[in-house]
Parts: sequence; structure tokens; C-alpha cells
Amino acid sequence: MRMKKEALCMIWGALATIGVKLFGGWTPTLGVVLTLMGIDFLAGFIVAAVFKKSPKSETGAADSMSMFKGLCKKFGMIFVIAASHQIDIALGVDYIMIATTYGFIANEALSIVENAGLMGIVKSEVLINAIEVLKGKSSKTE
Repeated sequence: MRMKKEALCMIWGALATIGVKLFGGWTPTLGVVLTLMGIDFLAGFIVAAVFKKSPKSETGAADSMSMFKGLCKKFGMIFVIAASHQIDIALGVDYIMIATTYGFIANEALSIVENAGLMGIVKSEVLINAIEVLKGKSSKTE
């Protein structure tokens, strides 16, 4: 049992080291974008599996290939964020990753609102305005 605990701690330590190297450490905006990615993925699954209104498949129902493509897109976004941090390092600046992250936050938030609309949930003007503010922040930092 102790061996398993040590192995698990070693794996978590290695992942944390990779995260620090790729993203320069944990930032609040990184946490927000990853959380929104998870919420969006689950909301998309609910739209397809429960409501059968997904625009990603012909029938509107859940489709494993569409889900796999969506997951690949999420990982691609994470790779772009990591690359933008590496560009920050190369140029000696600290705003490219932030601008990229704000852009993805706005994108994910908008996608969540769209999924909520497909579920029949009323779209909130307050939430849509908050997304517009995020888009504005992304444009200003670029």
C-alpha cells in the first residue's frame, strides 16, 4: 500500500513539474479556462445524450467521434496556451499567454451559453455581457 502511495505522489509531482515548465505555474486564469473547458465538455455531452440537439452530429444524439474531436480540441487549446507561455519566455514579455487565455475563456463561456440555449435554459443577458467584457480584455492585451 505504501508503494502505491509513493508512486502516486511521484506521478503527481512529475505532472506538477511539467505544468510549471509549460505554463509558468498555476494562475487564476489558467484555472478558470480549464474549469470552463470541463463544464463546456459536460454541457455538450448533456445536449447530445439527453436533449439530442447537438449540432455536431447528424441525428443530434451523442456520437463518440464528435466527443473525441471535442476532447482533442480542448487538448489543442491547452497546447496553444502552453505555446503562448513559451513565446512569452522567448520574447521576455508576460502578456501573450494572458491574452490567449482570456480569448479561450470568452470562447468557452460563449459555448456554455450556447449549450444552455440548446437545453432550453433562458440565456442570461448578464452572462452574455460578462463574456463581452472578457472579449474586450482579450483584445486590449493582444
